This record gives sequence, structure tokens and C-alpha cells, in this order.
Amino acid sequence: MINVVQEIVDKLRTVYPSARYDIYTERIEQGFSAPCFSIRQLRADVTPYPSGLHEIVQHMDVRFFPSDGRPQEQCRETAQTLTLLLRRTESLRGSNLSWEITDEVLHFFADYRQFVREVPEDIPMENLQTTVGTENENGS
Repeated sequence: MINVVQEIVDKLRTVYPSARYDIYTERIEQGFSAPCFSIRQLRADVTPYPSGLHEIVQHMDVRFFPSDGRPQEQCRETAQTLTLLLRRTESLRGSNLSWEITDEVLHFFADYRQFVREVPEDIPMENLQTTVGTENENGS
């Protein structure tokens, strides 16, 4: 299965260098410094299909915490950048892209859909017995 969080981190790093922007993929540390990003998976929907195929849709929230100067403007500019940036990662296409600013924090929402085939457990093989020998020239 494709690691959606890592794909988003890789995409963010193409525009937002690690020297200026921290990216949190677990919980945000107390006393973090802005500007930074936090990536959260909100939920995942799993739909089974025949032949062991499963559709998994992961609903992601990429949060942006702006620095102190003009936070609304920073959030709007970042939302515009993320709209183009997160439409497609290395392996997945984003859908249902939307964003909102709440308490001067940008929440950028995107869904990433992938299909995963269930790997069957070990299939037991039947035993095969063979007899190896040579025939005598006399026929006995």
C-alpha cells in the first residue's frame, strides 16, 4: 500500500524547504515554531471488490500554521499553492480538494484513492511422488 503521508511530505518539500518549514506527521510538539505543516489522516473508507481487490480512500487534512505577520494572507497564498501542488503526488491523484481557515490556521483537505489487492495466504500444495529408476536391458 502506498504511504500517502510520505507522498504528501515529499510533494511539500519540493516547494517548502526543511530549513524554513517543519512538517509534523504525528503530533505537533509543544512550543513548535511557525510557519510549519501538520499532516493528519482524518479517516479512511474501504470498499471491497471481487477477486480480493479493495478500494481505499484516505481523507487527509494538511494544516498550515503561518508565522505572526499577516496570517490570513499567508494562509490564502499557501492554499493556492497547495491546490496545484497536491492535485497529484508521485503515485496518487488527489480529489475533493478544499480548504478553510479556522483560527488563523489553514486546513487543506484532499482525498487520495488507491486500489490494493489482498494477498492470499499460503496455498497448500499437493504432494507429488515420483519413482526414479533405470530399466534393465534384459527387460527385467
